[in-house]
Amino acid sequence: MVRRLFLFNPTNEMAISNGQVSYMPPAQLKQFEKDLAALPWLMADENDFILVPEEKKGCLSHLTEYGLPLPRLISKPEDIQNEGIDNLWFEPWGWSPAVYRFLNPFLKFAHSKWSEHPFSNWKNHHKHLLSRDTGYQLLEVITKIKSQSPNDYDLIHLPDAPMVVDQEKDLDLVLKHMAPPSVVKTPFSAAGRGLFRIRTKEDDPAQSPWVKGMLKRQGKIYIEKMLPKIQDVSFQFWLSENSIRYCGHNFFYADPSGQFAGCAIGPPDDKSRLFKEDAILNKALKQASILLETGLKQMNLNQKYIGPAGIDGIFFRNFDGRTLLQPCLEINLRHNMGMVNIFFKKKLHPKAIGIWKTGLFRQNEWMKFCREKSEKAPLKVSDGQISHGFLPFVAPDNSNKFGAWLMLE
Repeated sequence: MVRRLFLFNPTNEMAISNGQVSYMPPAQLKQFEKDLAALPWLMADENDFILVPEEKKGCLSHLTEYGLPLPRLISKPEDIQNEGIDNLWFEPWGWSPAVYRFLNPFLKFAHSKWSEHPFSNWKNHHKHLLSRDTGYQLLEVITKIKSQSPNDYDLIHLPDAPMVVDQEKDLDLVLKHMAPPSVVKTPFSAAGRGLFRIRTKEDDPAQSPWVKGMLKRQGKIYIEKMLPKIQDVSFQFWLSENSIRYCGHNFFYADPSGQFAGCAIGPPDDKSRLFKEDAILNKALKQASILLETGLKQMNLNQKYIGPAGIDGIFFRNFDGRTLLQPCLEINLRHNMGMVNIFFKKKLHPKAIGIWKTGLFRQNEWMKFCREKSEKAPLKVSDGQISHGFLPFVAPDNSNKFGAWLMLE
């Protein structure tokens, strides 16, 4: 039996871009990782561990009264020193050169086959593999697949390859070659933090300090046409040495800046016609999952990477009024909120409907928010399954600036 050690480090892409083993995220994001350090419990088992700061080792104690299976929170190797553990498998949120300084102290507890894992140590080619380029490679592959059987994928829209700029002087060409609306993307980002939207000609990337800074730091940028979004969706896969398995889809929400804002439990909170037409919706989702799985297998991606893979897409309104699905905006070769949602749903009642979210709070407001919501919507759990009400995913602690919570109807 394998026992997993989780680590919540969603700034891994920023760490990859930085390249230093000593990388430290900006203060706000460091606080985010600290406050939500135990969040992987949503996909962990009771035999697993989560690595958290010492002061956060009690941040799941509020969940024990509900009888939910919970992993063990640890902060150092000494916490498991005398337990005869020799089957540890490492599951950071994402890989980077910096993550190994947290994991290496636990190598003496590792499974005998851990050294065979493609990310048992960092290699130079991992940077390109984990960049946005892999998503564009997948887009190219599935475009060829679709062209061979267009009728099989009639609800799927695949865009042209993005415009690539790798020199500052070429930023003047962006508005000439691609009329707004469009979006600038960086090779590495974090939950939507690597985006610059060009809504009008006033949003000239050649005049943006942010775009120029990212181009200098990351070496290039990409520009894509922006589509009139109806709903965000992600397709979740698990890659192992011998297989690529489709795990399901997930509807999620993003704020106006493009950053992650929450996941739907059940159908999303959307009033568009799309979610009244189940046949079209389900047909599009099936076409996308088949197309993406076929593309991943053609790329032999599991020979280079094993673990979770989330592919983001969007339903959008086409110029002719039809609803279409662009299933491959990017691929995240890491744990992601969509995969968390799929695992977490196993802890919920099958008919549960609602949302879970993350948010930033002023000092002492997280505890107040949890108290008020719990009074208005007390949690209901039966036979180990959550069915209704409010649940804070981490303890209502006054020291928290960030929180994560579930609200079921």
